[in-house]
Amino acid sequence: MLVMTPGPIAVDHRVIAAMNRPAITHQSRAFGEVLDHVLAMLKDLFRTTSWVTVLPGSGRLGLEAALVSVVERGDRTVHLVNGTFASWAVEIARRAGAEPTVVEGPWGGPVDLRAVAQAVERVRPKVVAMVHSETSTGARYDLQEVAEICRRHDALFLVDVISSVGCMPFAMDAWEVDLAVCTSNKGLGSLIGLSLVAVSPRAYEAMDRRRTVCQSYALDLKRWKDQFFGKPFPRAYPVVPSTHLVYALQEACRQVLEEGLEARWARHARHAEATRRAVEAAGLELFPRRDLAGNCVTAVRVPEGLDEGEIVRGMEDQGVLISGSMAGPTKGKLFRLSHQGVQASEEMLIPTLAALERTLRGLGYRVAPGTMVAAFEEALAEA
Repeated sequence: MLVMTPGPIAVDHRVIAAMNRPAITHQSRAFGEVLDHVLAMLKDLFRTTSWVTVLPGSGRLGLEAALVSVVERGDRTVHLVNGTFASWAVEIARRAGAEPTVVEGPWGGPVDLRAVAQAVERVRPKVVAMVHSETSTGARYDLQEVAEICRRHDALFLVDVISSVGCMPFAMDAWEVDLAVCTSNKGLGSLIGLSLVAVSPRAYEAMDRRRTVCQSYALDLKRWKDQFFGKPFPRAYPVVPSTHLVYALQEACRQVLEEGLEARWARHARHAEATRRAVEAAGLELFPRRDLAGNCVTAVRVPEGLDEGEIVRGMEDQGVLISGSMAGPTKGKLFRLSHQGVQASEEMLIPTLAALERTLRGLGYRVAPGTMVAAFEEALAEA
């Protein structure tokens, strides 16, 4: 079965093999050295000098940790919402006691920077939050102009980079991001179960200035600064990550750095564009505005007269797992093909596109055999 879903994604066999070790306690020096190696590699991958916290759980947990660590009851936040994942941060902030203001744009469409600037100037928020790569729609968004708005009004800049790190350019320090939330099982190419949160000095200062203690003991990121980072063995873990998932992440990060970030970004860009050319050759329509389409996921509008669920089930019958739409305005309107990590390869995308052709023909959609594969290969040859 080919796993071509946006997350969890298919992983290299060496990542799985890295977990084939005896049980070990997290308190051992041997495991501590492995974790320190992972933390050092994550700094390189996020392009930051700041610490990156490794937490047990999915990316959603990291997003909650980032928000509850800086937000207190009554604080104001601004959220740029152009997809499902951005909307989740609004609910997390609300439950943390914040007063969120939403700047919503068309899903899969552009961010209205003027509206963002006006909202930030009016609200004077503690945090501005947005998504870099919105895998619910296949769109990607530039960060630097929003970062400039945040600096102008002394707001912390929180970015969901859950799928983008490892797939497309991201530079936390150069782009002045204060809280960057990632996960192990998307662009980094590891297994699900670890959340990664990079915290800038400005964000730590905001934590130090809190009037009240963080609402969550386990998700309080300040505790990592106070009792773990830079401390000698034995160290007190604020919360314990899975040892064997850390082994898997170590191998995945090593592979990313061996390939080289720029080379990896270029590979993802080539295969993303080739996939877009392939579906367009079959007369299918991309969901996001084309100039916003990102490296991580190709989201395709469901052709008129067809059913999203039938396409997804038909693909599974062909031996390929893809994803349909998520909650919100896109529900029932699109299906998604992922090209993250090992998925961004001819070996995985060609059989996926061939299966998509067969599935669509079986549902009555007219597409000549080989149309998508030929367009995909032609695009790669031109790249």
